[in-house]
Amino acid sequence: MKDLTSSVYTFEKLIRGNYLYVDKTEYIWKLVRPASGIYFMSRPRRFGKSLTVSTLKAVFQGKKELFKGLAIHGKEYDWKEYPVIHLDMGNCDARNAPALRKYLGGVLRKEVAVHGLPIEIDDDQLAISFALLITALSKTAPVVILVDEYDKPILNTIQSPEVHQVLEVLKGFYSTIKTCADQERFVFVTGVSKFCHVSLFSDLNNLYDITMHAEFATMLGYTQQEFEDNFREKIDQTSAHLKIPRGELLQKIKDWYDG
Repeated sequence: MKDLTSSVYTFEKLIRGNYLYVDKTEYIWKLVRPASGIYFMSRPRRFGKSLTVSTLKAVFQGKKELFKGLAIHGKEYDWKEYPVIHLDMGNCDARNAPALRKYLGGVLRKEVAVHGLPIEIDDDQLAISFALLITALSKTAPVVILVDEYDKPILNTIQSPEVHQVLEVLKGFYSTIKTCADQERFVFVTGVSKFCHVSLFSDLNNLYDITMHAEFATMLGYTQQEFEDNFREKIDQTSAHLKIPRGELLQKIKDWYDG
């Protein structure tokens, strides 16, 4: 059986490290197959949002070789390479508006460096800077934007008076996604919660919220069948080691994790 890991969060590292990956690429294909799309998905922490984002990133970077043996590999898809803007907000520790502007400026500067662009990022003009980045990248192909944990700055300040200023900064920043929509191939946003006062939701009326959509209900996490199929060898080894019948062990696991 392949190695298990709880410390690798990127799809490419999982595959190249020969770790076990439970195939969710059928869902990924349903998202990327249309000519364009803007999606939002909310899930609790440690549910696989970041791994999903990195899987989408690998698809749009055209890294077909990583998907050999997975569902999407045999699907009808062109595997064209697109410029990808990956905004990971998960490690944002900003507690006020000035700190958030500085953080977002740093995130944009990182993307500018990754793509080797001669763009100056202004922390006081974040929306303009973001738009310049999108426009510059779209000269080669429509842009893919992946935003992971978009709501982390809000959660940092949700019980603080600073939250209103933080919301204003984010509103201006995320509004760029709408104003540059004609230059975008695909947008995918993850978060823990859906805050309606962020322009991401109030402005992007074409954003498709798949959080509660039945078709994507098992896109993150494991179903019972996926668990038993993919971890069969480990389950059998543990059953033998603990001298517990397999069925009893599976029930114990359900009890441990609340079903």
